[in-house]
Amino acid sequence: MAHNYELKRQADNEGFYLNFTGGFRAANIYGDSWQIEPVLIGNKPCATGPLTMSQLKEVVAQKDLRAVAFHRFGWVNGEYYTSWAPIVLGKGNHSEGPADLWNNIAGNISRPRVKELFSKIERPTGADVAKALDDRNPVEALAQHIGLSLRSMDISVEQIADHYHEQLVNHMAAGRVNGERSANTLSQTLFAHVHSFFLHLGAARDYLGALIAYRIGLDPERIDSMARLVSELRQAKLAADALLELLFRGGNITTHPEKTNRFAVSGWMQDVTSLRNQLVHKRPYGSKSSEHSGWVVPVNKEAGLYRYFRPLEIEGDSNRDVFDVLHYHYAKCTDLFHMAAKASGNNAEMMRITDADIISRGL
Repeated sequence: MAHNYELKRQADNEGFYLNFTGGFRAANIYGDSWQIEPVLIGNKPCATGPLTMSQLKEVVAQKDLRAVAFHRFGWVNGEYYTSWAPIVLGKGNHSEGPADLWNNIAGNISRPRVKELFSKIERPTGADVAKALDDRNPVEALAQHIGLSLRSMDISVEQIADHYHEQLVNHMAAGRVNGERSANTLSQTLFAHVHSFFLHLGAARDYLGALIAYRIGLDPERIDSMARLVSELRQAKLAADALLELLFRGGNITTHPEKTNRFAVSGWMQDVTSLRNQLVHKRPYGSKSSEHSGWVVPVNKEAGLYRYFRPLEIEGDSNRDVFDVLHYHYAKCTDLFHMAAKASGNNAEMMRITDADIISRGL
């Protein structure tokens, strides 16, 4: 006889974490009260608190722990939701990340366009709605593509942070805190998310290149990457554009060292492009034997603070942690795209709903 069991829904609840490299994180309990985890107490992984933000800053004032992002998540009527806000260099307010800003730009362009179109159609069909939403101009489309790529990059980092946290807890629970190497089947998920990170970062970079191409009068269908944009630029007739100037000012584009009147990708953008090419086109992360396992490193043994370490082998050097490397490029990328959204001249403000935007229908 068959037995039926209800699939229980998660009760409404919410959580808020501040994630760090190494798998360490702090959970906001309420107000200015925080709980840190994991901490090794009595040879067991524990959560401890409460701490104020000032006390939390003292705890994490370690060179091996760097703040990555704020993570809010929860359940409403059994449905899970999540938001991820990266720590952007030099910014005091991290409520909106670069992905949010670029999606805001796209939305602020599309809303009046779609509203005007629908005002001319008495009863729009589903096909009318889909066509209106998809019939974007290049700026709107490329802003949306940048926003989606940055959000996908955020998700990759979120998953890597979760993996590191779980592995750190696992090592503590098993007593492997003296450098013992270990791996499990979840290594495959880490490999996948590292690969995904570089794919989405590269996509956002190239959509930015196509957007700049359009802004300076080039065809974004043909000039559809940062490399093609830079190869098209000439010193003798360089167009004035705020986003292009931002790349020059940040050292991401410079004069070509060998070719007269030409430019080259440089600085951070050249560094991350080189690493991306290696891990996307030459070999995937996880293909080196040194990358097959990770271990725990003490940050402050007396305080019970440890971090997880997983090598990334670059040119024979396996002394760098993959999350540390990714976080460096993640921070650089989010900083650049945050500045680019603000410098674009487009409206990056979040939509504000007023009474005039609310349509009521009498019953």
